[in-house]
Amino acid sequence: MKQPFMHPDQLATLEAIAETGTFEAAAARLGISPSAASQRIRALESALGRILVQRTTPCAMTDDGAVVLRYARAQALLAREMAAELAPASDSGAASATGAVGTSAIELTVAVNVDSLDTWFTGVLRRAAGWPYRLRLYAVDETRTEELLRSGRVMAAISAAPTRVAGCRVERLGAMTYAPVVAASLLAGTGAGSVAELPMLRFDADDDLQDLALRAAGLPVPPPRAHVPTTSGFLAAIEAGLGWGVFPQDRLADHPDLVPVPGLATVERELFWHRWSIASTSLDRLTEAVRESFGPGRQPSRGSRTSRASRAST
Repeated sequence: MKQPFMHPDQLATLEAIAETGTFEAAAARLGISPSAASQRIRALESALGRILVQRTTPCAMTDDGAVVLRYARAQALLAREMAAELAPASDSGAASATGAVGTSAIELTVAVNVDSLDTWFTGVLRRAAGWPYRLRLYAVDETRTEELLRSGRVMAAISAAPTRVAGCRVERLGAMTYAPVVAASLLAGTGAGSVAELPMLRFDADDDLQDLALRAAGLPVPPPRAHVPTTSGFLAAIEAGLGWGVFPQDRLADHPDLVPVPGLATVERELFWHRWSIASTSLDRLTEAVRESFGPGRQPSRGSRTSRASRAST
């Protein structure tokens, strides 16, 4: 079977449409006419025999389009890495002595859940300060990050899913531990003898950590008293006595007024690192930083009472 030819201009146009949402905006970014952008995509679709773009407002990639988009972005990444390797050290795209990054620098796109971003992933950010790359982070629930991988929107992701995404490799990082906590004043003020008598909080509608903690204890799940969709706001709501919630355990050391919720055990959440399977020096560097930042201390202890859960992050 003859391999279809995909011109770099066609792939760049597909990527621009995915990022801007319209043929017109993509054309403006590329410095061509909307008609030329449309012709490039039609030619690409004809060569592949597949519809790649849904002509909606905004435009959306079809499933086949997502596959080609991932390929297009992988090709662009490798091309930039090659250019960086061939360029002299004084090239404007490289990092300067002050850490500035040029407009042609490699960009690494990563989907990260907020709990990780607020805790151990800061180690990755510290390492990235010395890299000649740009970072674009997407704060997405770890149960949804693999959607961004499949769509080609990101190159790597922190995910709760152990299953390998097509075109990617996956490795287990370990587990984050979450503790069901409540303000001591709320517990004392209500005289609650069990969690069933305490109001419950959620991060947002996708947050099921509290639900899983309750089900692990054989308790029913009540409607939440409030949704508080920021990490600092969620913690502040618990401290204010608005209700109880499940929060990363290693962020509770400086909050002595929070106490364990009676009858509930900690929750451990397995996390996995997904990345494109291409041989990329920049993705290799990012992967090593993720491994080092997460660290072996987060591995769940054998025999501990755990349940699997997810923290919604957007």
